[in-house]
Amino acid sequence: MCNKLIDNEVKNIISRFKQTSNINTSVKDLTHLKTYSIDDSKTLEIDDAISLEKIAYQHKLWIHIASPTSYFEYQSAIDKKARKLISTVYLSTNTYYMLPEILINDVFSLSDKEKRESLSLGVIFNEDGSVGSTEIVQSIIKVDFRLNYTEADELIDYAPKEEEDLSIISKILQSRKCWRMNSGAMEILESFGKIIVEDNNPTLKIIDPTLSRQLISEAMILYGNLISNFTKVNSIPVPYRVQQSIDKVCNDNIQDSDNTILYNFMLKKTMGKSYYSINPMPHMSLGLTSYLHATSPIRRYADLLVNYQLNRYLNNKDLISKEDVEKMTLDINNQGRQNIMRYREDQKYWLIKWFKRNSFIEYNVILLNWVNKYKNICILYFIEYHFSTICNLKSKKNLNIGQSFNVQYIVNNNDIIYFELISFSK
Repeated sequence: MCNKLIDNEVKNIISRFKQTSNINTSVKDLTHLKTYSIDDSKTLEIDDAISLEKIAYQHKLWIHIASPTSYFEYQSAIDKKARKLISTVYLSTNTYYMLPEILINDVFSLSDKEKRESLSLGVIFNEDGSVGSTEIVQSIIKVDFRLNYTEADELIDYAPKEEEDLSIISKILQSRKCWRMNSGAMEILESFGKIIVEDNNPTLKIIDPTLSRQLISEAMILYGNLISNFTKVNSIPVPYRVQQSIDKVCNDNIQDSDNTILYNFMLKKTMGKSYYSINPMPHMSLGLTSYLHATSPIRRYADLLVNYQLNRYLNNKDLISKEDVEKMTLDINNQGRQNIMRYREDQKYWLIKWFKRNSFIEYNVILLNWVNKYKNICILYFIEYHFSTICNLKSKKNLNIGQSFNVQYIVNNNDIIYFELISFSK
């Protein structure tokens, strides 16, 4: 019955979308702006895009976020299914989308060359990276350039005169990041390895923190911060993203480490757990007094909830009650943790298969931590592949945290991977 209701809602949305010729005259038309989306080339859920508007001697940065809640209502069948899933779950061989895939592709995503409804934030900055003025509007946009990260990096690096917007945006957001760092933010810039599976064959992809990835990350942090200020000032109930505590004692200890990999690992351990709360509180590692997730409404329910509330507020409609939002915030925390665990278990399953297929390789590793020294269970960082994992290490030597050496895969048993120390790094 639920699937039938969803199917009917999907058909109605597509029908209405086509009948209106994709134009809503009651919102701000920003289609004249040159607009970019930056994501992996295979990404279906394109939630965000950016533009640069030149006003007199100033630049105005626009961040556009998809607006799926312009098309369906809270408590609809589509909404209830999304709330049950809480987020899209990305597994190595399958993706479980939070919203109907046909709507993501044909209506919600900020596809290039097509007009789309969005919630847009316009920002003018002061010279020190602080915010001078903001504007939050319902809008119509059109993405002119859908770029992958490599293409975006080239535009930022070379900054051709006819396409210099991304380079300017990158500099603006670098200045904004400096402002956050001066406010106490902590930044960890490092590459990381991720298992990719094609035709049942696991491979390891290295993702580097390039300029375009930093640009998008900082733009999304900015949007989440300024929207949180807006919801806070206007008493709009939403789930805030909170990280209150940082372990100062451990933070002092890591200053002695000249090993960047170990330093970053220990720095992460000092950071408090992040969670959602109905109350706006600081996000310490971002250096912000309040923050929320709002930039992925197609793939995360917390962001979708913010999307609902902004659209309702801007249209002078009744807001979803604080009681409802508080209850959903608990569900988001609980189901969100389960989704993360499901993703990690999937990555671990395929990582074990990857090690089996590459059992002949001798890996250069760093010992990050002992989980249980008496049982030889530790966390090793694989230097060439930029990832760490819990494993059992067979060794007759006394090993210290931060030490580098070479290991070889032996076997796996009960989801624990066994390695043997072969030699010490030169």
